[in-house]
Amino acid sequence: MAKKETPVLRLKIKGPGVRSGRIPVPDLIRLCDEAQNAVIKQAEAIEGRKTIHPGPPSSAIREECTLELIGIKRGSTTLEFALARPQMKFEEAKSIGVEAIAALTETIKSLSNGAGKKREKKVIESIDEGVLHGIYGLSRVAKMGRITELELIAPRGGTKRPTIVASVNESVTNAVAKRLSRPRRALVTVDGYLEMADFKPRDQKCRIEPPIGTSINCAFGPDLEDTVHQLIRHPVRITGEATFPPNSEKIDIIEIKTIEPLPSPVVGEGHFFTNLSLDDLAKLQDVTPLKDASKLVGGFPADEDVDAFLKDIYENRK
Repeated sequence: MAKKETPVLRLKIKGPGVRSGRIPVPDLIRLCDEAQNAVIKQAEAIEGRKTIHPGPPSSAIREECTLELIGIKRGSTTLEFALARPQMKFEEAKSIGVEAIAALTETIKSLSNGAGKKREKKVIESIDEGVLHGIYGLSRVAKMGRITELELIAPRGGTKRPTIVASVNESVTNAVAKRLSRPRRALVTVDGYLEMADFKPRDQKCRIEPPIGTSINCAFGPDLEDTVHQLIRHPVRITGEATFPPNSEKIDIIEIKTIEPLPSPVVGEGHFFTNLSLDDLAKLQDVTPLKDASKLVGGFPADEDVDAFLKDIYENRK
């Protein structure tokens, strides 16, 4: 008889829409999706990757962290998950999936303890933004009405306290929502053509047109006024502090600290030989995943029309 598999994550749920050992399919799908996303974000944070990005996670993280539902228990309905593709026995070493699940549960527990404002602020500031988005997704499930209580149970290891238990409660939701509602600031460098400068006193602004993506508004101080004036309609590299709106990776405005001219080939042609990943290329082009495959219908001609199709492309390029 095969040995029963030990879950790496348990989700205990309660609410008016949940009966013992049963859960509506829409709620099950939503809960599994949010739990999977939160684990993936935590794994990306552990490995030092960007957790806010277009497109799917890396194949390695996806393979290591894909959850598999292995049971629905009665009583307080509990969903039990294992990893779909464990690469080694858990007794030998922890996979990134096991580590991510434990870290995510510990993070939620640290937010659910109702600590003082100073400690809560310190904790929330130390959590990666993508992980916060993942936790907030779980908290939304717990506020749908049919599910009102959500608890994560994960193995910690050791004998004294072998498991970690964390509740996604109102304290967690409020702390995460407050952090995500604030604009974010970061130092960035952007190459592009400098366009449309406005030299109004105390409100000096310009715009940079990167080779790929939408234009970005910039602000600059009096010390850069002459330099900006000289570089209008020229390729430049700017470095400054960017402000990102809440829940977005799109730059709202850049406060320019330095600006320098660039030779024309650097803007555009230089990107051709840059070793960019598919995620990087999608972000540069502001491309999002296709959600409706029907939009591709009619997008490419029949076999007999391919020559005419290519001829039109070359003619339009002229």
